[in-house]
Amino acid sequence: MAYIDELLGRGEQILYVARQHVFVLVSHILTELTLIAVLVAAGVASDIAFRTNTTILFGAMTASSFILLICAVISVIVLISGFLDFLRWNTEQYIITDRRVLQIRGVLNKSVIDSSLEKINDVGLRQSILGRMFNFGTIEILTASGDEGVNVMDRITAPLEFKRAMLEAKHNYDRGYGYLPSQTAYESTEYANSAHGDIQRTLEELAALRDRGILSTDEFEAKKREILSRI
Repeated sequence: MAYIDELLGRGEQILYVARQHVFVLVSHILTELTLIAVLVAAGVASDIAFRTNTTILFGAMTASSFILLICAVISVIVLISGFLDFLRWNTEQYIITDRRVLQIRGVLNKSVIDSSLEKINDVGLRQSILGRMFNFGTIEILTASGDEGVNVMDRITAPLEFKRAMLEAKHNYDRGYGYLPSQTAYESTEYANSAHGDIQRTLEELAALRDRGILSTDEFEAKKREILSRI
């Protein structure tokens, strides 16, 4: 069972799933590769500089070999850091359900931030020129918790689609059909509007019969109460 499945309530449905843009991962990897390249260059330069230096530092290890070893160890640490960056990027998710918005972070140790749809007051969006070019941006959710109720989703993919999906989910939730798919909610609204129109026409016909003297005022009021009680 996926971790998200353990977080969902009974009947809760996932509407939209997003994660940080791959640009974030690539920028981290490029930084780490650049650092590795610098370390390799430093190791080669030190080997050339200390090649004639036969001073023994540790056992049979010369100064040149010692510097090369340090550069190799640091390079391995940087590679491991790059792998962890990938795991963090792969496991970080931003999920919209029909009840709330979830932010899930962490590989082994999980961190979950939960924003109920009913408590969301406003949604902010920030996109740089680069973000608009590559379709990523930062979403800020302001909830009813005051200054502390600001949840930031940094550089997520397709932020406009995420914001639109979140506002639609809140719209449906506020109108009492947040647990229904969007199409079903739309059909429910259309049905309610149609039923309201039928009732209005029926009341107008009864009023016309009353005005013509076919129905008495008491009979009209009784029929009116009977029809309105069905709503």
